[in-house]
Amino acid sequence: MTPKKPKTPKTLTTLEAANIGRQMGVRGLCIYRDDVDRDLWQVVTPGRVESHEPMDEKSWRAFIAASGWIERPVRYDAGDGRKVTVPGNDEQELFDAIREQLSPHAVAAIASCLQTNRTNNTEVDREVHWFAEELYKLLGGYEQQSRLAEELGL
Repeated sequence: MTPKKPKTPKTLTTLEAANIGRQMGVRGLCIYRDDVDRDLWQVVTPGRVESHEPMDEKSWRAFIAASGWIERPVRYDAGDGRKVTVPGNDEQELFDAIREQLSPHAVAAIASCLQTNRTNNTEVDREVHWFAEELYKLLGGYEQQSRLAEELGL
């Protein structure tokens, strides 16, 4: 009986490697064959360009995990031994989504509601006030917000 040869893991294509990297949370990842040595990958991330030997999936995942390219969200103790992950603070994405998904009248209505509410927590009140101020800026200032709110009967 002839002993079986160990299977050689399948080398990923650059597209497969890029998709795995994106799934793992690597932002701005681009992978292509090197122009000079077609046997190498050019791996591009924001601020870095590296050449690497092509890898199989297991090696690639381990490499990415060790690379520092993955933006890991901070985990906080929620009490009772539970850990929670709080989403990153990307204000630009938040306000872009508000602009895309809500009408100026809806933004004015939200800002009006935020003006009138207070909590028993001064830190929460400060955060709500900040958010309302940002909404005013989106609308073009207090006067524009006031005009839109008046149109809505607020």
